[in-house]
This record gives sequence, structure tokens and C-alpha cells, in this order.
Amino acid sequence: MAAIERKQALPADEFEAGKRPRNDPERMKAFAQRLNVMLGELGLPPRGRARVIKERVGVSGTTAANWLRGETYPSFEELGRMERQLGVDPSRLFDDSAEPAKSSAKTTLIAAKLPARLARLIRDNQIAPLTQLKTENGEWDHTALPNSIWTQLLGRGLAGFVLLHMRGDAMVGRIPDGTPLLVDTSDTRIADDNCVYALLLGDRVMVRRVQRRLQGDFLIACDNPSIATETIDRLGSYQDDAARETEVLVLGRVALAMQRL
Repeated sequence: MAAIERKQALPADEFEAGKRPRNDPERMKAFAQRLNVMLGELGLPPRGRARVIKERVGVSGTTAANWLRGETYPSFEELGRMERQLGVDPSRLFDDSAEPAKSSAKTTLIAAKLPARLARLIRDNQIAPLTQLKTENGEWDHTALPNSIWTQLLGRGLAGFVLLHMRGDAMVGRIPDGTPLLVDTSDTRIADDNCVYALLLGDRVMVRRVQRRLQGDFLIACDNPSIATETIDRLGSYQDDAARETEVLVLGRVALAMQRL
């Protein structure tokens, strides 16, 4: 009898604390809608998402479909694989409220209003409109490019890349102040001479040209001729947890600077 009373008391405690149970249908539907929004942001069309999740995360097609419909949740281990293999940010999949992050998508060209010549170029795959995605809560607003374009530009997919903005005039003439940069955080080894890297000193991010010298040390240079070149003995990696705050660390190689021509 006491055991039954305890079992009945648990849900009441949860609701009194203002929390919804994990298997609350509204929360599960909100999770599924956020997951679908994020997969759309990553360029995955609705059809075939379950198959992509199955192949990359290593679950059954039924399990993947249940996640997308809001009938079950992934485990913590599966969430980790989703982050690594799909590029999904787990922190955006859950929210204190049950309100789903509704999204809207529109293309940069309206098909019904296209001149015939432009429509033909699109039909022949000579040009492609972009898709602009935005969530109603304002948490995500961007323009998507097809994954094939990113692969062509970067030589591989977007996993491991971060976006940062150039700050200051250190690279003036090549990378103006405010230019968005794509940085490959998986590439922290200085292999090619004179490439541009994002460097980390404490909490400060710097964009510099780096060259390894025969003596084993490194030249840290700016494209701005008024800023002197520096030489440092060692460059660590941001992945090294033992690195000191006073060390200069490589955050990643700058792979792409997006600027107006």
C-alpha cells in the first residue's frame, strides 16, 4: 500500500515543481520539431532523414523515425553520436518549455516570378537559388547552401568548422575588419607555410599568417605592414587541456573568408 502511495506521489511532485515528465507528449513533439528544424538547417530534406540518421548514428530505421515523429527520445550515448556524426547541437534539442521552435524557409528566387532565361538556368543546374531559414523564436536565422557547394569550397563537409568574424586591421588588404571567416578546428597542425590561422591567447582570438621556420620556431605575421612580425618558440593546440593561459594556441586554419567583391 505504501509503495503504491509513493508511486502516485511522484508525478504530482513533478507537476507541482512546474516540470513536465520526460515522456510528456508535448515535450516529445517539441523535441521532434526541433530535430527536424536542425536537420533542415543542415541541408537534409524531409524525405530520407530517417535513413541518414540510421546510417550515421547506428540505430534502426524505426528508432530514427520515432525520433523524427516525437514518439521516443535518443539516449545520451545516441545524442553524442548525433552531435559527432550529424553536426546536431544537443543543447538546442531540449528546452524548458514545450513550445516547438517553428521555422520558415523561403528561397532567394520566387519560382512563379522568374524570367524564362533565369528559370532555364536553374532547371539546367547552371545556377541555384539559396534557401533562407529562420525560426520564429529568433534563435536561428541563416541562409543555407547545398552541402555539395560547401564540399567544393572546403574540400570536405562542414563538420569541425566554426564561424568567426575578423576583428581589427591586422590582415587589412586581404581580410577586412568584420569579414566572416570559416575556421577548421580539426586542422591545428602548421603544415603549409604562410597559411592563415585563428590563434588563441587566453580569451583573445587573433587571425594571423603563420610560417614554420627551419629552426623549429614560428613566424607570426600580419598582412598589415605597420604591425611587426613576431617569432615564438612553440605553438600549441586548443585541444591540449594542459596548455597554459600564456601560451599561443592554434584554434584552426582559416579555410574561407566571406567578403564582398
